[in-house]
Amino acid sequence: MMFALNDLTTILENADIGLARVTAEGRFVYVNGALAEMTGLTSEHLTGQPWQRAFHPEDHDTLRSGWPVAHGESVHHPEVRIPRRDGGVVHADLTITCLTDRDGESRGYCFFLHDISDHKKAQECLELAVESAPSGLLMLDQDGTILMVNQAVEELFDYSRAELIGRDIECLLPERYRSGHAGFHRQFGAEGLPRAMAGRDLPGLRRDGTEILLQIFLNLITTPQGLMILVTLIDIGERAQYQRQLEAARVAAEEANQAKSDFLACMSHEIRTPMNLIMGMTATLLETGLTEQQRRYVEVSHRNVKRLLRLINGILDLSKIEAGKLTLEPAPFDLRDLLDEAVETFSPAVDQKPLHLGLFVEQRLHRLWIGDKGRLQQVIHNLIGNAVKFTERGSILVKALPARRYDGTEGIRIDVSDTGCGIAPEIRARIFERFQQGDGSFSRRYEGTGLGLSIARSLVNMMGGEIWVEEQTGPGTMISFTVFIPRFEGALKKEERAPHRSSGASQIGQGTRLLVVDDNPENTFLIEAFLEKQSLLLDFASDGAEAVEKRKTSDYDMILMDVQMPVMDGYTATRAIRAWEASESVKAVPIVALTAHALAGASEEAREAGCDGYLSKPVEREDLIAAIARHGACASTPVAYESTIEKRRPAFLNNRRTDILKLHEAIAAGDLTCVQRIGHDCRGIGKAYGFPAISEAGAELQRAALTGDAVAVRRALLEFRIAVEEASSAEGEMAAA
Repeated sequence: MMFALNDLTTILENADIGLARVTAEGRFVYVNGALAEMTGLTSEHLTGQPWQRAFHPEDHDTLRSGWPVAHGESVHHPEVRIPRRDGGVVHADLTITCLTDRDGESRGYCFFLHDISDHKKAQECLELAVESAPSGLLMLDQDGTILMVNQAVEELFDYSRAELIGRDIECLLPERYRSGHAGFHRQFGAEGLPRAMAGRDLPGLRRDGTEILLQIFLNLITTPQGLMILVTLIDIGERAQYQRQLEAARVAAEEANQAKSDFLACMSHEIRTPMNLIMGMTATLLETGLTEQQRRYVEVSHRNVKRLLRLINGILDLSKIEAGKLTLEPAPFDLRDLLDEAVETFSPAVDQKPLHLGLFVEQRLHRLWIGDKGRLQQVIHNLIGNAVKFTERGSILVKALPARRYDGTEGIRIDVSDTGCGIAPEIRARIFERFQQGDGSFSRRYEGTGLGLSIARSLVNMMGGEIWVEEQTGPGTMISFTVFIPRFEGALKKEERAPHRSSGASQIGQGTRLLVVDDNPENTFLIEAFLEKQSLLLDFASDGAEAVEKRKTSDYDMILMDVQMPVMDGYTATRAIRAWEASESVKAVPIVALTAHALAGASEEAREAGCDGYLSKPVEREDLIAAIARHGACASTPVAYESTIEKRRPAFLNNRRTDILKLHEAIAAGDLTCVQRIGHDCRGIGKAYGFPAISEAGAELQRAALTGDAVAVRRALLEFRIAVEEASSAEGEMAAA
C-alpha cells in the first residue's frame, strides 16, 4: 500500500515520538509536533535553528560524537536532555540516523526522540531509595562479584564503593568464613534449592579489622543481564547489646518489684494498725465535749485519716496481691446486715444529688455465710462508690441473688446498676486492670487511683467467683460479681454501728500575713471577698516570678499559690522559693497549692514541688479558711465572716458574656489555648459566685479544648452560653424582686 504525501505528513505530525530532520550543516529543516511539545516551542520557532537550540548544553558533545557513528551506516542512541521553555527538562532516548545521497555523501540526519522522563524519574526514585535505605544493599553476580553497593554498605564497612565494586564478597567476611561462603553463593538458587534466604546471622569484617554482627537476607533475582543476588545487611550489633541490657534490666526490675512487694506486704499490718488506732481514737474523741475549734481540728484529722487509710489500704492490698501474701479471714456473717450497712454508708453522698439508692435481696438467697466479711464489703463499697461517683441523677440499684457454679456449688451474686454515664465498649476490657479508669485522660472529670476494681477482681477471684460488666441496652452501667463461699446455719449477733460525727469550725489567726499568687484578677478578688472580714494582711502577686521576688523581700505566714500561670508557673516558683530559703537558712513559709487540675496525682505533684498543702478549684470558703488556719497562725478569738459576693455577681456575669465573645473569636482562630484558659478560670470561680452550672460548663470547655476535638469545643461553648444566660436571667429576677 502506498501512502500519499499528505498521509505521511499526518502520520509524522501525530507520532508519539519526536521527529526532526537536520541538514549536514546542523540546522533543523523539519520538526514534528511531538518534538516541539517536548521543548515547549513551536515547529516554526525551531525550523532554521541550529540543533543545539533543542538540547542541553552539557549534552552537545555527546551528540557530536554521534555524527561519525551515524555516518558510518550505523545508529547512535545517546540519552539526552531537552530544556523546556517553562524551565523543565525532558529526558529522551535519541536515535540518530544519517541521510546520504547516491555517492554516500551526507545530506543530513534524522533525529528520533522517545520521551523517557517518567522512566527516568522512576529510576531516580529507585536509586534514591536504594541510597537512603538504612540497611546495606549489595548486588552480586553468581560468582560473588560485587556489582553495586549503597551508601549504607560504605558506612558499615568503611570502604568506598569504588574500592568494593569488582571484588569478591568474601572480602567483607572474617577469614574463617570465606572458604565455606564461596561455595554457598555459587550454589545459591540452583534448581531445586531456595531462591531466598532470610535472617541468617553472620559477622562482617570492617576495613580496620573489627568485626560487626550482621543479619543477612539473600534474594535471587532475574535481570536482563542474567541472574543476580541481592544481599541485604542489617547491623544488629547495637540491637543485640540493647537486648542483653534490656534483659538484664528486666530481671533487675522484676527482682526490685518483688522485693518491694514483699516488703510492703510484710509491713501492711504494721502500717494499718496505727492508722486504724488513730481513726478510732479521733472518732471516740468526737463524742466527748470539745470546743468548736477543737471539734473542727479533730474532724479534719478524722476525715483525712480515713482518706489516707483508704489510699494506704489500696496500695498495700495491691502489694500483698502482687507478693501472693493477701489472705482471707473467713468468719460467719449476715449478708443482709452487710448490704444494709453498705447502703446506709452511701446515703449521705446520695442525698447530695438527685439520686435514689435502692436495695433488692431475693428471698431465696441464703442469709448467713462464712467468709471474709470485710473483703466482701470492700468489693461492694467500691462498686456502689463508683456508681455514686459517675451518676449525677437517676437511680442506683443493688441486687443480691443466688448463684450456682457449674459444679453445683451455691454462692452469691451481686449486681450494682446505675443510670450514669456508662462505660464505652472499648474501655470495658481494661477497667479491671490496675491504675485504669473509665476515663484515663489527663482531663478526666473524676478522681481516683484506678486500683479499686483491680483489687476487687483479685478479691472476687480469691472467693472463687468472677466480676464483669453486663451488657446494657439503656444508659448507665451494671457491674456484677459472684462469690462461692460456705453457708452458715447458726445464729449471729449484729455488729455495732459507727459512731456519730459532728462538725466544728476553723479559725484564722489575727494578723496572719498571706501572699495570694494568681494571674486572674477575679480569682484574687474572690479570695479577698472570702477573707474580707478576717484579720488578715493580704498581699498579691500576678505570677510565680513576682511571688519569688516578694518572698525574698517580705515575710509571710503562708503563701496561697496558683499553679497554672504565665511567666512562671506555681510549682516552678515553689521550687525557687524553697531553694532560696535553703540557701539563706530562712525558715520555710507554708505554701498551699491552689489549682483547677484536681486529678489523681495532683496533690503528690504539689508535695514534690515543695508545697505544704493542696486545694482544688472550685474552692469552698470553709476549705480555704481551714487551709489558712491549718498552715498559718491560729487565733484565740473567732472572727465573723460576711460575704460581699452578691454585690459583685452582675460584674461577674458581665465578664462571662465578654468571655463568650472571646470564645467565639478563639474558636474561629483555632486558638484552643485561649479556650482552655477561659474554661479553667470559670471552672475555678463560678460555683463560688453561686453559679455551679458555670463552673461545670467551664470545666467542660477546658476538657474539650485539651482533647482538641472541635465539635466537642463548639458543643461545650453552647452549654457555657446557656449556663451564663440562665444565670443572668435568674440574677435579673432576684434583682427585680
